[in-house]
Amino acid sequence: MTGDFNIRDNDWDLNYSHHSAHTEDLLTLAESLDLDLSPTTNPGPTRFTDNLHDTNSVIDLAFINPNNSGFRQHSLHPELRRPSDHVPLIIEVSINETHIDNSFWSISKDSEEENNFIKAITDNILTLDISNITSKENLETIIQQLASIFNEAWHSQAKKKCMTKHSKDWWNHVCTESLNRYRNTGDIEHWREFKSNIRVAKREFFDNKIHEIASSNKRPWDLMNWVKKKNLPTIESIIHEGQSCNTLPELWHALHLSYNSAKN
Repeated sequence: MTGDFNIRDNDWDLNYSHHSAHTEDLLTLAESLDLDLSPTTNPGPTRFTDNLHDTNSVIDLAFINPNNSGFRQHSLHPELRRPSDHVPLIIEVSINETHIDNSFWSISKDSEEENNFIKAITDNILTLDISNITSKENLETIIQQLASIFNEAWHSQAKKKCMTKHSKDWWNHVCTESLNRYRNTGDIEHWREFKSNIRVAKREFFDNKIHEIASSNKRPWDLMNWVKKKNLPTIESIIHEGQSCNTLPELWHALHLSYNSAKN
């Protein structure tokens, strides 16, 4: 928590001999947020006055969590204040180096690998001996064998892929092969073939998505783009007895009279 608190106090400004009535409130607020006053590596004024009758002051403060080892103190940099009368407060935050893995293992839907994966699982499940499951130990053995079947089938067919900002859900192995072919030859015909394969892949992908939405999950709103500005619905004013009904009481009155006039 940092900023210009506009409170002069001897607790943080040794050149000021008084205590402010607001200091206790500020420290109580900071304590409620588990924050302590941050020490300064190079104490000095944080605000330079342009009035010859005033003195420079310390009114810009920083409060930090004492349990956070990322930063402990801050420093003042009056040389960076430029035309401002306030001094920048700079806190160095130590960040540990972290490796983010953007790769994952996957089996593409409707691919040859998916067929091989399913076949390997079904063939090996048929070989399991389940005729003697008479104890908990035998059942656990069968479960371990089943887990091994899935694990081996997955690792034999899954391919490692990398996620990038250019990744496309509709991209398939045909697109990859035609792109590599064009890169190897530079032939314009191979480029046209690549673009044609892209159109086919997109059409098949989105046709499947539309079919899934229409037949499986039945969520037609998934086809809508919810981030665009929505147009107001087209409406027509209701006229009753020659008068427009523009308010809820007027609409209710028109409905009431229309219903009663026809109920018999």
